Amino acid sequence: MRKVLSLILILPISCILLVASEAKGQTAINWKEAFVTVESNMQAIEGHEGHFIGIMHQRGFAFYEDGETATVKVWLTFERSGPETKYSGYAVYNFLDDTTKVVRLKGSGDPRGKQTGEFVFKGGTGRFEGIDGGGAFQGQGFPPHGDIHVDVNGTYSLP
Repeated sequence: MRKVLSLILILPISCILLVASEAKGQTAINWKEAFVTVESNMQAIEGHEGHFIGIMHQRGFAFYEDGETATVKVWLTFERSGPETKYSGYAVYNFLDDTTKVVRLKGSGDPRGKQTGEFVFKGGTGRFEGIDGGGAFQGQGFPPHGDIHVDVNGTYSLP
């Protein structure tokens, strides 16, 4: 009897959660990406020892759970103080079918260590026209130039 009551209570709650998720139209999206620094320009802040600002351009690949692959171009501005770097910028994902996704990202971490951050979709073309959503990333930076590998998890919806 207890099992039957549990099912009676759990089933409606599960249905409500499923309907709420579908109503929002959110789809989970997860991928891994790795990229290398193409260009970096860093300037020391005069009179503020160990403090720098800069601009960075990176390129790499994104590997999606469904087997799809995209090239990635990233443009960042960053501020480094000691071992910590805070950054923000944009990433553009180009797919084999000539569609694109654009994300706005911000993150922080040690350039030679753990990286964490978040992103929001800012647009797309083709099948990603009107994409909306976002998520988070975490990964590992590699010396000496800020090359990085990250795991990305998020949700999105399309009109």
